[in-house]
Amino acid sequence: MSTPVRYGVNYLPSRDWWYAWVDWNEADIAGDLDVIAGLGFDHVRIQCLWPLFQPNPAYVSSAMLTRLVRLLDLAETRGLTVCPTVLDGWLSGFDFRPAWLRDANPFTDPDAVEAAALLVTAVARAVSAHPALWCLDIANEPNVLMRQSGLASGTCDGWARRMVMAARAGAPGVPVTVGVDHEPWMTGDCALTAATVVDISDLVAIHAWPYFTGALARFGDQERGAWAIPDYLAQVALAILNGRRKPLWVQEVGVSDLWLKQATVPDFAERMLRRIAAIPEVTAVTWWASHDIDRRLRGFDELEYGLGLIDTENTVKPIGERVRDVIAELGTHSTPPEHAIRGIPLPLGTVPDLNFASEWFTQMSTDAGPRIVRESPR
Repeated sequence: MSTPVRYGVNYLPSRDWWYAWVDWNEADIAGDLDVIAGLGFDHVRIQCLWPLFQPNPAYVSSAMLTRLVRLLDLAETRGLTVCPTVLDGWLSGFDFRPAWLRDANPFTDPDAVEAAALLVTAVARAVSAHPALWCLDIANEPNVLMRQSGLASGTCDGWARRMVMAARAGAPGVPVTVGVDHEPWMTGDCALTAATVVDISDLVAIHAWPYFTGALARFGDQERGAWAIPDYLAQVALAILNGRRKPLWVQEVGVSDLWLKQATVPDFAERMLRRIAAIPEVTAVTWWASHDIDRRLRGFDELEYGLGLIDTENTVKPIGERVRDVIAELGTHSTPPEHAIRGIPLPLGTVPDLNFASEWFTQMSTDAGPRIVRESPR
């Protein structure tokens, strides 16, 4: 029997963004979580800012770990489970690598890799027995920094395996994932390969942004090629899994009015959510983000200030109301049964980029999109 899809949000504190780890205010955090739970969500994904949690390669802040546990305490009392994301060197468009990494590549320098593993294990151990812990995410979009470093395809597969090993050492039996963006799925030249992502993950995380994937520019906001991009990326992941059974998690999905020309944000969001709900293997969906970023915090890209479902005064925005209503309806239904549909072959050497996606979208039905079948070497 299929199970209901879980719906949650990527939590951004309404006050001070994730700088809130420093100016810790439990009343503010509790108020945010009250509103999140009130929208019907069952989980939050949170971000452990790397420079704050590990200011020195040999030192993990006990204060940050204590606050992390307290955040899980607050979530538990509101019926929310939590996925901590540990290595946040890249977040909300900023490079947050700690200063001690200035002269070392975090993915290939042996000492830097072991220092990162120290933090992953420390965070995992701190929350491993907590009843609100759902899973652990080793890093947020680490492939962005890998690309900036100019690392060759597959160079960082060993790094990812080491981080997952560190997480499992600290929290045996807890599901582990790695929150890559679309790049490993849609290119053939990523330092962290899609094959490794699916191999090491207990939950296969998908970041399905219609803008950053290029889908909105390619198809326009009135075409399903934009709002169905989560379905496409899910089918690519399933093709790489090649029959192995692992749950898919649409870990980040969101939309900004800065990107849309004809559709409204609530309408576009509803289309995406309904499409995701039609994918049998998707077991969880996590919207980006819970709250807007306060404009008194300077330096973020303009779009980052308005991606929330809730504003900085904890008032639910129209997009939040729509998402609440849609997930309330979708939450009453179990994941749909797998459908029989002709598979689309992905020939050897073909990259599942937007060119291949265009062909895939032409063969979509009203159900979940067609399967992608990888051709095998003869």
